[in-house]
Amino acid sequence: MLTFDRITMGYGSHILLEDQRLVIEPGAIAGLVAPNGYGKTTLLRAIAGLPGARVRGNLDVDGIDPRDGTALKRAVFYAPGDASLLYPNLTVREHLRMAQRLWRSRLSAEDVAEKCGIEPFANKRVRACSQGMKQQVTLAIAYLTDARYLLLDEPMNALDPTNVQLHTKIMRGMAKRGKGIVMSSHILDNVDQVSDTIVFIKNRHLLSHDPSSAADRAIDRYNELYG
Repeated sequence: MLTFDRITMGYGSHILLEDQRLVIEPGAIAGLVAPNGYGKTTLLRAIAGLPGARVRGNLDVDGIDPRDGTALKRAVFYAPGDASLLYPNLTVREHLRMAQRLWRSRLSAEDVAEKCGIEPFANKRVRACSQGMKQQVTLAIAYLTDARYLLLDEPMNALDPTNVQLHTKIMRGMAKRGKGIVMSSHILDNVDQVSDTIVFIKNRHLLSHDPSSAADRAIDRYNELYG
């Protein structure tokens, strides 16, 4: 279990979260929802130990020693939604093989490429890929790391409906195999479809929502909180 307790986060005098708690359960997917500027990306980056806002809190990842940066890196992986993870001059296949090597993954780069539907353009350099292709590659890298916890920032960004459904299915399958996933998203229909729980950010608080009822949709809760 990944637990981030007593979270206080902000920039200068502007506080985004104050004394909050976030729990990521193995085998579950949490949607993270709020308007732009409320701290979704900042929170995901803070969990992954990446630089950004001023953050305080107690992070526990399956009891891993917080000083063991290598173990934490293998347990938690953050994937941005803007393709900034990628190197323009490398091919798609080179990215996958590099991720497999760096994370010492037991998964096959070729199998992940096929599963994610990127094998047809695996030899293309990233600079020649469309934004949707780049997003598919970013997600494939995240899956290939085999990290226990995936932090996915706008993972459905730029994907066509077919690939949204493909990656929804992949994520649900990963959760069934014990992975914990947090995904920020503005595509609220998909958030309902993929998430076991939804976390909204409002007034410096993290508010949990159960999406199990078809009558209680994320869009309705969103409008209630931010409308």
